[in-house]
Amino acid sequence: MTGARGARMACAGLLVACALAAGCGQQKYADVDFSETPRDYVGKDYERVYERWTRHQKMIEEVDVALEVWATYKSWDFREAYIERYAEIYSLSDDDKKTLRGAQQDVARTTYEFHVTAQATNYKWNDLEKANSAWRTTLVDALGHELAPVSVRVEKLPGPYEDVFFPSKTPFTRGYAIRFDAPADAATFAGTKSGTLTLRIASPVGRIELEWHGNG
Repeated sequence: MTGARGARMACAGLLVACALAAGCGQQKYADVDFSETPRDYVGKDYERVYERWTRHQKMIEEVDVALEVWATYKSWDFREAYIERYAEIYSLSDDDKKTLRGAQQDVARTTYEFHVTAQATNYKWNDLEKANSAWRTTLVDALGHELAPVSVRVEKLPGPYEDVFFPSKTPFTRGYAIRFDAPADAATFAGTKSGTLTLRIASPVGRIELEWHGNG
């Protein structure tokens, strides 16, 4: 093994080893509160609440990033902080804020909704929204029940809005809104009642699994 080929293989081996090490030492996230316990948030609390509900993981294919994902679960706790920040920025009246809260609560009670920011070395691989994508996105509860999304769509948000509310974006990312309907029968999917939610993004080259563990 000589010259450029040897150097390339050594470099590839080092990068894979680093990726594996990173995978073994993935960030440990604090448990979260899935309940609707009232909070006393104010606008400035949004950033730390956003961090609490956002997960990050990347998948390495050979020496490239096959997919890197930041996913925010829009729980009721998250939405409470969002309402306060949004109302502060746009100076909402009490009535408008009440309307926003009602709409957010209705969605939180009937769906599992995620804002996903993703990037890949090969931009063509960043196509979660396509029906023929190699990536399959599902939601899994602690009992192993799996739920398919009702929609995966590219979310093109105004730049200043995205900078404040979903700051994980880079010049190379795409934003997605991924929604799952909550089944009426908990026997088919227990969701947050099971204590854990896992957003799984799987493909032939590997999978990303982003987890939220309840503290109850």
